[in-house]
Amino acid sequence: MTNPKQANIYDVARLAKVSHQTVSRVLNNNPSIRPETKTRVLKAMESLGYRPSLAARALASSKTNMLGILSSDTDFTGPAAMVHYMEAAARAQGYFVVTVGIDANDEESVKSGIDHLMKLGIEGLALVTPQLRAVEMARAAVTGIPVVTIDSMYRMDELAVSVDNFAGGAAATQHLIDLGHKNIVHISGPQGWFESTTRAAGYTATMLNANLVPQVIDGDWQLTTGYRIGKELNIDSKDITAMFIANDRMSIGFLHAMRERGIDVPKRLSVIGFDDLEETGYTSPPLTTLRQDFKELGKRAMNLLLSEIAGTSTKKLERLVPELVLRSSTGAPPKL
Repeated sequence: MTNPKQANIYDVARLAKVSHQTVSRVLNNNPSIRPETKTRVLKAMESLGYRPSLAARALASSKTNMLGILSSDTDFTGPAAMVHYMEAAARAQGYFVVTVGIDANDEESVKSGIDHLMKLGIEGLALVTPQLRAVEMARAAVTGIPVVTIDSMYRMDELAVSVDNFAGGAAATQHLIDLGHKNIVHISGPQGWFESTTRAAGYTATMLNANLVPQVIDGDWQLTTGYRIGKELNIDSKDITAMFIANDRMSIGFLHAMRERGIDVPKRLSVIGFDDLEETGYTSPPLTTLRQDFKELGKRAMNLLLSEIAGTSTKKLERLVPELVLRSSTGAPPKL
């Protein structure tokens, strides 16, 4: 059985007894249309089940009501949550979002992602990627529409929403210092990521300010990396009493290694993470961490982008300060 032919603008015009130009004006909310004519056209559309073509309306109005998101790490919980809340905020204001995943370390992947979105006629672009090179490429390639950067290094003259990772790294370290710890080791995120650099900088600055010696071990964000470092780290010979770990995933792996080694957290070693993933309240022991509000981050980024499109934005840069969440994985240092 064949499907019936989809109604078009000419079918609507015939049923409403108006010109197809009048139907087009109704679709574009032209103020010159009389209310009774508009009502007749809308009833004809409803009767025929007419759905206006987004492409045709875009040609007529130069508006697609489409936004693009270029994202390199939605396999992680935080960025995936940000993208979800950005899409919800856009839909609330009548926009649809197209998300393109990229490999931020592959210039061709970044370029093809940008090209695809620009061909769709997007009215604004959001970058959810922590790699500086990908951000630079996108900002250089995209012209004529606003671009907002989420959780990346930022300049005051660019649209950006970011977690204040420096403040978060400093707060995590200061919490351990306030408990009495002096020999505190930081496991960083991967090199070349904004979050890694700024969290490590917050840690280092706070240690130096307290006349303590920073010690940084390179990590990457993965559970397995936290577990491996936890198994290999010679805690006793270095008299380490506390760890600030750059994200919760590595922290969870590290805690598992401590349990296997019989090292009591927090009596022998305090551990603090970063993110406040849902599962951190259920680790053993529950993990003290810095909370990133991914929902608020995504909403603010999208609202900033939409305000710029509408010409009503009043600021270029927003920063969210992470919140210290105290649980059971940190405590006073042992007497060694």
